[in-house]
Amino acid sequence: MKKIFQTIMSLCLLSGILAPTVPAHASTSEAPKVKSQSAILIDQKTGNVLYNKKGSKKMYPASITKIVTAILAIESGKMDEMVTISKNATLTDGTRVYLSEGEQLPLKKLVEGMIVNSGNDAAVAIAEYLAGDVPSFADKMNEFAKKAGATHTHFVTPNGLFNPDHYTTAEDMAKITQVAMKNKEFQRIVSIKDLPWHVKGWDTTLVNHHRLLWDYPGTTGVKNGYVSQAKHTLVTSVSRNGMDFIAVLLKAPTAKASYRDTISLFEYGFNHFQRQKLSKGTMIEDSAGKEHALKRDLEFTLPMGENYTKNVSSNGELTVQDSKGNELAAVQLFHPSPKKAASKMASSTAEKVKEITPLQLTTKTAVFFYSLFLLLVSCMVIVRMKKKKRKEQRMKRLEKNYTFIK
Repeated sequence: MKKIFQTIMSLCLLSGILAPTVPAHASTSEAPKVKSQSAILIDQKTGNVLYNKKGSKKMYPASITKIVTAILAIESGKMDEMVTISKNATLTDGTRVYLSEGEQLPLKKLVEGMIVNSGNDAAVAIAEYLAGDVPSFADKMNEFAKKAGATHTHFVTPNGLFNPDHYTTAEDMAKITQVAMKNKEFQRIVSIKDLPWHVKGWDTTLVNHHRLLWDYPGTTGVKNGYVSQAKHTLVTSVSRNGMDFIAVLLKAPTAKASYRDTISLFEYGFNHFQRQKLSKGTMIEDSAGKEHALKRDLEFTLPMGENYTKNVSSNGELTVQDSKGNELAAVQLFHPSPKKAASKMASSTAEKVKEITPLQLTTKTAVFFYSLFLLLVSCMVIVRMKKKKRKEQRMKRLEKNYTFIK
């Protein structure tokens, strides 16, 4: 029995069933060392990830939450409507823009104040106006996050004040920001440096809390944050020399550390990566040697000097991969006809049959005969049981006859 078990284990290892997994990505020596607990750098245009440090780890976002609140307000189409400030909004903790109960302000102004001065009271006023109350607005936030591909995010508040059920990841915030930055009005608001602010409770000029708008050339936004449980969080976008990046830093030990980490990531991006493009109309050859015209531009980002490969699947999908086999971009190149698809499926099945190795064939044959043996044994047992039952029945009849004759 021990030898049989050892044989089975050997077969499993050879067939890859118990083969160890290895990481899909490896860090390069040039990659920056950031102090933030979680960080990610993506190309804003292609979405390709250029740097990732624990990007999928759930963290508290603090005020970078307001990125979602802002884009929802902008996309509502109600930016010119007047919002009446509730008492609940004026009682909000943390950084405020000092709204007064009963005061009326355009939704646009509330969004600007929320982004530039991180006004928590403005965030609550926006949520109440657009959804009736904060919980209902949080539902809208979560719907938006899901559509953006942020699958490990859950929002509870419109401003990011601490709640244990209010969390996100660096990867998710990068996806959310990438979607938001496609909106021109959002781009305008997050790039505001100074904002005249004249309300009943405060007459001043607000200065954007995001210092890289002044200190790093090409910075275009977007938001910083802080609560004690989240530490310092920072989302930044930059455009320079034809490249556009988004960096997300979560739980940096200090504000300076978050800015330094961001600058390090941007310098890494500018110095080591380039964007490539396959233009619309480019002829791409499939596995059969037939050429197909690309129906739209396809852009992707990869390290400078690194080559990429193009692969066309049997279902007509073109994928572009880097030297490690990571997918950079994909597009439907053509749609195979139903007859061709069926033919390819049949040939694929035939190929899989051809690809069976002698070891696999021996294993499958052994399994087949073993199953057949078990079936024969089962049949023999059933036959013997039936014979025994018939014999017992005959004996009972003989006993009855004997009793009657006696």
